[in-house]
Amino acid sequence: MGRRRSFGHPSATFRPHQPDQRSARAMASARLITACFGLTLLAGCGRAPPPAELSGLWSAGPAACRAGVGIRFQPDAIEAVYADQERDTLFERPRYQVVDAGEDFRVRITYELPRVAGGARTVGAHGVLVLGRTPAGGIAPEAHNLIDGLTGAARIRIADDPAVAALTLQPCGRHPWREDLRGLS
Repeated sequence: MGRRRSFGHPSATFRPHQPDQRSARAMASARLITACFGLTLLAGCGRAPPPAELSGLWSAGPAACRAGVGIRFQPDAIEAVYADQERDTLFERPRYQVVDAGEDFRVRITYELPRVAGGARTVGAHGVLVLGRTPAGGIAPEAHNLIDGLTGAARIRIADDPAVAALTLQPCGRHPWREDLRGLS
């Protein structure tokens, strides 16, 4: 019928595989996997640059461009630039996502709200700003919302938003939206 098994006497003992008993080759591959995982995490921590369409200085008008006053879109901040090269940060740690390219260019910028000294440890919300291309070759905000971090619902739609006035801009210098740049390189 079959072999009789005796469950009273174990035929083998269970011993987990100890790290010091692993081969050098197995340990080398474990180190390699751990190193690759760490590098993957570090690579995701860097900020993506803003789209090429937003490069350079952007200002409210030609006089501001001549004075060197305007807005620069950087990977780590959106900054206001003054004539004496002084800079103020408008939005920290922006994340740029191109929604539409070409003639209907739109970019969604997600940014963290500033942390207030003595305030909550976590803000709980973030800002979302959508900039779109204007017919005159500039950019202007189409939407600016504060989004709840837990539910994703729009907490506040900002009326008479100062960001709308501050970010209705035109590029300073040559820009492909205002003139044909072919053959100028």
